Amino acid sequence: MKICIYIIVLLISSTTLAQSQPVEKNLWQPYRVTERSGAQHVELSGEGWTLGHADKPIKNRSELAELKDVFKTSIPNSVHWSYFKAGKLPHPYYNKNSEKYWWLDEKVWYYRRSFKMPEKAADSYVFLCFEGVDYFSKVWVNDSLVGVHEGMFGGPTVEISRFLKSDNEITVEVRAGNWGNKATKLEDLPRSASGEFDYSKRKGYNPRVSGKIIKPWVISGGSGGEAFFSVGMWQGVRLEVVPKVHMERPFLTTVKSSDKQADLHLSLELLANEASTNLKLHPWNNTQLDHPDNFGQKFEAQNGNYAVQMELLSDGKPVSKQSWKIELTQGRNWLEKDIILANPKLWNPTGLGKADMYDVKITLMQNDKVLDNIHFKHGIRTIAFLPTAGPRTRDRWDNWQFVINGKKVFVKGMNFTPQDILLDLPYERYRWTLEAAKKMGVQLIRIWGGGLLETKHFYDICDELGIMVWQDFPIGNQDTPDYPQDVWEAQVVQNIVRLRNHPSLAIWCGGNEFNAYSSGNATSIGILERNLKIFDPARPFKRTTPDHGAIHVYPDMDPVWYNRSYAKAPWISETGMHSLPEASVFYETVDNKEFVGLGKMWEKTFEKDHPEFIHHFTEYGPGRVPRMLSRASHIIDVADPTIDEISEASQVGAGEFYQVFSEKVQGNYPVTTGLMPWVFKRHWPVIAIQLIDWFGNAGAPYYFLKRTYEPTHVAVDIPRLLWKSGEEMDLPVKVTHARPAAINGAKLTVSVLDDAFKTLWENEKTLQIQAGTSVTSSATGKFKIPAEYNDRFLLVLAELKDPSGKLISRSVYFPRVLSKMRDEAFFKEYTSTPIPWIALDKGPWLKPTITKSPQTTLTVVANSQEKIGNDRSRIKVTVKNTGTSPAFMTKMDISGVKRAIVADDNYFWLAAGEARQIVMDVLWREPDASQKPVLTVKSWNSPLVTSPLGTSKN
Repeated sequence: MKICIYIIVLLISSTTLAQSQPVEKNLWQPYRVTERSGAQHVELSGEGWTLGHADKPIKNRSELAELKDVFKTSIPNSVHWSYFKAGKLPHPYYNKNSEKYWWLDEKVWYYRRSFKMPEKAADSYVFLCFEGVDYFSKVWVNDSLVGVHEGMFGGPTVEISRFLKSDNEITVEVRAGNWGNKATKLEDLPRSASGEFDYSKRKGYNPRVSGKIIKPWVISGGSGGEAFFSVGMWQGVRLEVVPKVHMERPFLTTVKSSDKQADLHLSLELLANEASTNLKLHPWNNTQLDHPDNFGQKFEAQNGNYAVQMELLSDGKPVSKQSWKIELTQGRNWLEKDIILANPKLWNPTGLGKADMYDVKITLMQNDKVLDNIHFKHGIRTIAFLPTAGPRTRDRWDNWQFVINGKKVFVKGMNFTPQDILLDLPYERYRWTLEAAKKMGVQLIRIWGGGLLETKHFYDICDELGIMVWQDFPIGNQDTPDYPQDVWEAQVVQNIVRLRNHPSLAIWCGGNEFNAYSSGNATSIGILERNLKIFDPARPFKRTTPDHGAIHVYPDMDPVWYNRSYAKAPWISETGMHSLPEASVFYETVDNKEFVGLGKMWEKTFEKDHPEFIHHFTEYGPGRVPRMLSRASHIIDVADPTIDEISEASQVGAGEFYQVFSEKVQGNYPVTTGLMPWVFKRHWPVIAIQLIDWFGNAGAPYYFLKRTYEPTHVAVDIPRLLWKSGEEMDLPVKVTHARPAAINGAKLTVSVLDDAFKTLWENEKTLQIQAGTSVTSSATGKFKIPAEYNDRFLLVLAELKDPSGKLISRSVYFPRVLSKMRDEAFFKEYTSTPIPWIALDKGPWLKPTITKSPQTTLTVVANSQEKIGNDRSRIKVTVKNTGTSPAFMTKMDISGVKRAIVADDNYFWLAAGEARQIVMDVLWREPDASQKPVLTVKSWNSPLVTSPLGTSKN
């Protein structure tokens, strides 16, 4: 009997104890709370936060007093950058300082800040909204644990009015996505026989098999970033104060438009005494979804005279104002309205017109009193898709011909990795990068699936600049059978709603280089498809890339094969070539003692003696290093180059590759209708495929590709880059033209020069260039290579001028005439199939050849220097060739300071007697009034010329 009583008491005590433990509410949910303005919005980002850590999660808030190393910080930020900016650790990207940060993802981090009770009515909701916490989090408001969250792309969001006092404190616990499952260090892995790291031996978290963690691999120790695993509050925090009857999630779409009229549609949620953060999108267990009883659904009418007013403003002036009386019921309501706008200003991508936008103001009124406001921008534009001109070759074959505001276009795109691998993402850095993209002529940027669902900064700037966005979701190169699908769906829906009003957003895609049809990915992709159909049916969805007719290609061949090997491809969504960034990157980030033996970059002993150099080499392996060196070996002798020589040579070799494949692909229009090379900018200072390095400096590949992205471009459709003496070289021309007006009577000149700048052959023609988008082809004749011309370069020059003689476009090529081509077996193989690019171990080499050619002289004058930001200037320069020979690879630069430069042009041909006006945007990386920057210009066949500039503070 006593035993029975004891058991009963124990059971009761256990039950009481369990009931007394706080239940941790899951805060992931699909409904994002829209930003307000004015008193309704309280920004909690910025300064005012502290950061400390513990070895394991705290059990109660009293343990916060025992946190280690508490210091002031700001958000958004990762823990890594907080430590650097506080001066606690050296720069994470310099030398091998990453090793000093290795411990950060093993700790539990606590962010804290205080705030005053916001002004609010007694019956208002107060939503605490986190835009992104990486990765596992808990949130306390004062002494109350409000819930737990996982996932880095939106949330947690929670209604906190019941927890608030006059003075308040938020505490956020953050743990990394690899918590308790840390991966083996890269350097501890053996290498396979091919020289690659043997990733099969890596234990712990695998970025390519992330299991239950929804985190892109580039910021979680994936290839090229193995030294880093991000953690922290990488996005902002805000409070939104809204009445119990309020608006949510407006969606304004352009149904159709012309210069005379735009038909718009507004969809708007209205909530009456209901916080949408408490609603479910659907149940997660099997059940009937809609099964009312005999009484049906109750509709409890809300008293009050409610109205919604929508106003469109252009340049601050109202152009449309409409108001609708509405009847509300308890819970959720929708307003669906069609709007007609006369004489609309259209949003156009780069090169097609202005990217005009409207301010949209939506107001909820009750009895003529304002209850709630939502403001956002809208661009009126239509993007349709038609079949391309080529044959369909697969089951899944989408329409890839973009039709933008009624105009067919060839889309000039780029791929985009995160701005920063440790998620330091200020507005100014995005601004610099995206302005460089626009300046290059980029019309579409793909946010790669190994990267981020990007920040508001990114989309706002793309909207303003007229850059379309292809947004991958963050699935990259993996199967996702273990994804927590409720977390995944919450992240998916939040971001669809967050981004869908941006006119720049053109395409959704499931992610990068994964099988969207595998059993492991079917559920994840199904969630994407169904929610896009519900929440953004206005845009196309590609399940993955490459797929649907789009291809990824990274050949090591003569790039002339692009319009043969890939002639039937409607879209190329990745392609590119490795190169080193400029040498100054290495002088700053790598032990300079390692700049020896660089010609042996792929020998087994190299890594041992060059640890910091290899640390800054993305995907150091046989698929990358030899192909990069073989390109460089046509420019210089790579047996024992300096860091400056190999940097420039690899860039010029890659630049030639980008130029030729871009011209071949664009010349294949309308069969191929878009190109997105890899990759625009790198996320830390590394050797990799890149046009702009992490510091923001544009390299030679940027300028070689930029010239092909100009609105009207002349290209010699050169059959190949390697020749033998005595051959006839056919030199047809293709002019790609994107402007709406035709050019009648354009003057075309094609010249062949020897490598001492002597003209060997020339032909002139008059062309009628069709209105854009068009490709105008013209035969110009054949040049016979002299029989004695051997192991030398030819210089092929094409110039297109308008009828008045003004230069429209110029292209330069440097084909090689090689004795190796006299080998019949090699000649047959090379001309009949796309073989790997050969190295020229014994020459000829382009730069030494040009350097020995007739010299010329240059002058340079800085006409103006305008300050356009705290650390930015715009310098207008005149450079003139005052000699009698062309200046080859003319390069503008600034010495004496740490800077990044994006210019109108660089590495260019400047004819004898020619002067050019060049605009240089300069980012002064460490502006200082004592610095004395110097403007420089030189070419491969002219001496360096300098001109002093004002200080970097001017």
